[in-house]
Amino acid sequence: MKFLKTILLILFTVLSLSLSAEKINVRIYADKQIKEASFVSSFGRYTIKLGEQEISIQKTDIVKIKAKSEKLELLINDSLIGNYKTINFLTQGLMNFFLLSPKENGVPERRYDDNLLVSNEKGHLKLINNIEIESYIAGVVQAETWGATKNVDFFKLQAICVRNYLFMNLNKHQKDGYHMCDGVHCQAYKGRCNQVEVIQGAHNSKGEVIVDSMGNLIETLFHANSGGQTVNSEDVWKNAFSHLTGKQDTFSVGMKAYEWEKYIRLRDWRNYFREKGVNIKDDSVKNELINFSQKEGRKKTMLGVPLVQIRKDFALRSTLFDIQLWGSEVKLSGKGYGHGVGMSQEGAINMCDQGYEYWQVLEFYYTGAKIKRIDEEKILN
Repeated sequence: MKFLKTILLILFTVLSLSLSAEKINVRIYADKQIKEASFVSSFGRYTIKLGEQEISIQKTDIVKIKAKSEKLELLINDSLIGNYKTINFLTQGLMNFFLLSPKENGVPERRYDDNLLVSNEKGHLKLINNIEIESYIAGVVQAETWGATKNVDFFKLQAICVRNYLFMNLNKHQKDGYHMCDGVHCQAYKGRCNQVEVIQGAHNSKGEVIVDSMGNLIETLFHANSGGQTVNSEDVWKNAFSHLTGKQDTFSVGMKAYEWEKYIRLRDWRNYFREKGVNIKDDSVKNELINFSQKEGRKKTMLGVPLVQIRKDFALRSTLFDIQLWGSEVKLSGKGYGHGVGMSQEGAINMCDQGYEYWQVLEFYYTGAKIKRIDEEKILN
């Protein structure tokens, strides 16, 4: 019975999303070179549009698309239909999704909502998911937060962050003929969302964005855990933003990604700094190499080397760490996970679990910012 209720809730939410919803174009498998893929309708009804011609397909049909020279070869149940410049799979009805299976080794099959637009790009398939905005947002949120919580308010605020990025970067791939790609170059997107709480979060925050005091969309940066202290944006990157200022963050303390440890051979540690031009024979340097502390507050550098660079070079979880000698090694005792700028995801989950409203969470992590509702249709058109 619980499973049935969940399915019905998903159906109701998705159908609600479909009413008067705007669509965007997202390039999928953007970092892959795919020559052949199969399409199967998982739910709903689809037609294949081939110029002026349309073909209805059944759920049992296996449709194959192959890149051939400058055109696309179309087969249905292994019967050749013809060669075309474009092949578009278009929905019939409100709720539709499909399974797309690339034939290249190691490339996973995925399910997607709404439409699929296919063309030939230099002998490979150019795959565009023409999808409703809120369904796309739910897919991104699930890809970035899978299994983190079941709190709908958390997914509301995460959806708002994703929506901000989308509307601030709608023209990122304008010259390529689509809005977003599915990689981290834009926002990680791995297909349709099947977690009901995420779908609800996207739906219940539809049209909501977060803006500064002038009403402008802001960069809604986030990370896994701040370690108890968020960071000024200029301490990590060059630009300073008034809404991305460091502050005490007790909500992140004690959460799953709050603490970490790493051990590095003392010889490798010394050699690293010597290669950075540090005089490791100096007595004060020798001491700091094994007695570095940020207990009195975050620092930007260690012996003149930016902590963000040290983090990158040693694959550390964060730049917030102390160092002590541990036999023939140095022990790094760290806090937090990620760059530390903006919203701590674990801190946000904790706030939502404690009963804070999602707008209160956003206003805590993004100083001076407010939530605003916008008309998605006007932005797209």
